[in-house]
Amino acid sequence: MDRVRVQPDKIREFYLFVLGQLNVPAGEIETVADAAIFASLRGIDSHGFIPTLTRAVKEIRAGIVKPDARIKILKENENGALIDANMSLGPVTGVKAMEIAIEKANKAAVATVVAFNCNHFGTASYYATRALDKDMIGVVFCNASPTVAPFGGREAVHGTNPMSFAIPAGKYNPLVLDISTSVVAGGKIIQALRKGEKIPEGWALDKYGNPTTDPKAALEGVRLPMGGHKGYGLGLVVDVFTAALAGSLIGKEIPPYWDLTTPYGASYFMMVINPESFAGVEKFKQKVDRLIQDCKSCAPMEGFKEVMVPGEVELTEEQKRKKEGIPVNKNQWDEMVETLRSNGIKLDSWENTLFEEKY
Repeated sequence: MDRVRVQPDKIREFYLFVLGQLNVPAGEIETVADAAIFASLRGIDSHGFIPTLTRAVKEIRAGIVKPDARIKILKENENGALIDANMSLGPVTGVKAMEIAIEKANKAAVATVVAFNCNHFGTASYYATRALDKDMIGVVFCNASPTVAPFGGREAVHGTNPMSFAIPAGKYNPLVLDISTSVVAGGKIIQALRKGEKIPEGWALDKYGNPTTDPKAALEGVRLPMGGHKGYGLGLVVDVFTAALAGSLIGKEIPPYWDLTTPYGASYFMMVINPESFAGVEKFKQKVDRLIQDCKSCAPMEGFKEVMVPGEVELTEEQKRKKEGIPVNKNQWDEMVETLRSNGIKLDSWENTLFEEKY
């Protein structure tokens, strides 16, 4: 078999087995696994359970990520907080920051938490959607190491700098927007390289500043901003809302993502807005529903079956994968196994388990 489908519980079990060998507390492992499974279920495989686990093991072994690190609240008031993540696991910091913001927004209408000394946290929507359980709006930004050229430039100045917005609705599913401010996230270029595929024109430049469809040349060069000057501007705004507010590493100050000799040092911005403090939750949901209805009833143009809204594609994939399981490619699994073994992880029967059992 070259491909199997795996249920989330099996992935959680594997995470506990692997990260437990690195003395990561069980609660933190559960959080990291949950964030990775969220991405895998929604079809965001570039941030799914295999790349997340591989990266976590390498970072912990290199000493640039600290399991069980003490996350410190440096400043705090009724509307916000500033957090020093102390290089803890990204999802652990992200969940804590969002929980603080939700708690404060429940009383203060709007709350913002900024965190620095952070690591990669996976998909931004994992944190933004946590506000939906409280009928609140979640907003999440994260800056990243420079891989994106400014509009009109050919050298990397800032990162893919993702942003996510999660908006509750009434009879419809929530609106969930999760995008990088570059044309594409780096993980998708890596996936193309592994599959031996070319990337579309307009994604990246090679190291000489020339447009390229070669994923290897793209990874050695720079990515382009989404929508030209518009994505460029949004990418800069993300750096300001994260690193500038935190007084932390910004733009070219952030070390390369793959450099395991120094801490990463990203920053997060998390905002929660409570509609009850404005028009009220029910009125708010009615208006969001009306907007979604207008979109869904719009006549599709040629080549499209229907008009979809943000988060709809991912939700459809999530429902499918919850039923059928998360697809795992054997080549990618074998590559991860080799990385884990080279970092001292004992896999025992896990090495071939997924491809010997039926799920």
